[in-house]
Amino acid sequence: MRVTMKPGEDPAEYRACARKKRYASRVEAIKAAERSSKRRDAPKIFVYECSYCGGWHLTHRRPKK
Repeated sequence: MRVTMKPGEDPAEYRACARKKRYASRVEAIKAAERSSKRRDAPKIFVYECSYCGGWHLTHRRPKK
């Protein structure tokens, strides 16, 4: 499912949230990240809590502390 940016939508929110799969809990996101990381030559996957929706998303970028 491809989500496209709607007119008037905040580009930062679209990049950070709207186009990504949302997980309801940190545990669900971690399980999904572990599955993704098991693929051959896959990058390490991190999880983060979204400031827009309050859900959890996956990223290949190491979270800032």
